Amino acid sequence: MFEKILLGFISGIVQGVTEWLPVSSKTMLFFIFHMQDLSPTDSYMLSLLLNGSTVLAASIYFRRELYRMLKSIWSRDSIDFRLLVFLIISTFITGLLGIFFSKSLIILLSELSSRDVMIFVGAMLSVTAFLNWWRRKIRSSEKRISDIDTLDALLIGVAQSFSVIPGVSRSGVTVLALVLRGYNVKDSLVISFLMSIPATLGGSIYSYIMSPKSFEVLELGGVLLSVAVATIISLTMIPLLLKLSYKVRSDIFLAGLSFITIISGLLLG
Repeated sequence: MFEKILLGFISGIVQGVTEWLPVSSKTMLFFIFHMQDLSPTDSYMLSLLLNGSTVLAASIYFRRELYRMLKSIWSRDSIDFRLLVFLIISTFITGLLGIFFSKSLIILLSELSSRDVMIFVGAMLSVTAFLNWWRRKIRSSEKRISDIDTLDALLIGVAQSFSVIPGVSRSGVTVLALVLRGYNVKDSLVISFLMSIPATLGGSIYSYIMSPKSFEVLELGGVLLSVAVATIISLTMIPLLLKLSYKVRSDIFLAGLSFITIISGLLLG
């Protein structure tokens, strides 16, 4: 029981810190669970399940925005209503494509050896490192949250769906897609963080439905502790990262982590 509580505590810290950085929090969780001798498939499903442990923190931090969006349902003529429509459409697209990608990944992970899984995840981390590097090279634009539209919802929803792949950062791909669409970095972060609420919650529900046994690895106590720790840390991380406006050099960190992961995989062979 103590080991499960400790694992829940550690996973809460990791999720609370890395969810708001473009480094793929579910991949960090995947590494933790895989080191506990869980199969690649179980590690993936459990990381997807706990990826939603920061939903409470995001909901608390953005409670005013969420309240205004819900209130806008009756007026239907405001920035908040357009943002609500954006979240509904983008989440639907993400869920539709994400389920397809996830099912394909479950089959792939079940057939790959631990060596091949590590090399695969390392390769995906290198892709995320490149995307983060690319984002830094793009000049800041002036589009704001008030400019959000249906086309943005479709495109960003597609981009977010790729984040079900281990090694691919949800915040990394969504912020890059938003910046490419002309949004400034700070507003891109806010939109991405708001998108995390329905997306990661949906991922957790999907993971539990598909693999309820993954919940048993931590049991209820470990899961609740993970959520509590992730919530407390996240409430510090969100304003901090918004203040930094994406100046963290995550591309360098990810490039190094990708190299280590691939080398570790090769050594397993």
